Amino acid sequence: MASFAKKHLSLIRSLSSRHGRKESGLCFCDGIRSGSEILSLRPDLVEYLFVRDGLALPELAEREEFADKKIVLPRAEFDKLRNTEVSQGLIVVARRPETLPEDAPLQGPFSLILDKVGDPGNLGTIIRTARAAGLREIFLTEGSADAFSDKVIRAASGAQFAVAVRSSGTLSETAENLRKKGVERFFRTAPRGGKNLYAEESLYEKSAIVLGSEGAGADPLANAADVTIPMLGDAESLNVAQAATIVLFEYVRRKAGSGPSRT
Repeated sequence: MASFAKKHLSLIRSLSSRHGRKESGLCFCDGIRSGSEILSLRPDLVEYLFVRDGLALPELAEREEFADKKIVLPRAEFDKLRNTEVSQGLIVVARRPETLPEDAPLQGPFSLILDKVGDPGNLGTIIRTARAAGLREIFLTEGSADAFSDKVIRAASGAQFAVAVRSSGTLSETAENLRKKGVERFFRTAPRGGKNLYAEESLYEKSAIVLGSEGAGADPLANAADVTIPMLGDAESLNVAQAATIVLFEYVRRKAGSGPSRT
């Protein structure tokens, strides 16, 4: 079992900032569920396990491979590290997964682009939903939240370690890059006035679907068709994470064999 030192406290504090995570190539997560997902998905990336004394650890965290990385702390010392008001008693520090190279081929029949999605909870929820829907990658434009902040990792339940998160410049730069990789059509979600999402037959065929930020929506994109999720009520719009869930699970529904809806 490793020993605790001031350097560990400095490390955790540095990883609370985007700059610190970028400089070190590390990230951390305060939480049993999301931390356990990291241990399960990418044990090779784990650097430290900080554990509050007396915590009954998940069986996964008791594996021999993590023995030399585990640091058990009295509550007073552990509480200096915690990044949540009420910690569950487990903090995992891990290296960020390898970034896919710029020329890497696309990982699925369609691409999901998140344009300036800045809320950590929304971003994490979308990454988690993308994993559940079977996606292997998503694209984030400039101005989006950091997918490897503690808040986003917790909201995603560690799905960043299963889904490649590709940072890709501006929306127009991302679109140009995807066109070079064979994407033939682009769809931009809009709260109203677009084509019916459920009736658009080519929505998931050699395509990219853009979801925009919580306030302003997606930036304009040349030659992109707007698609709209029909709503019977009088709400102005859907939360971006809710909209992403509908978009992604319409893909799942079609993949299961039902085909596009005719509503």
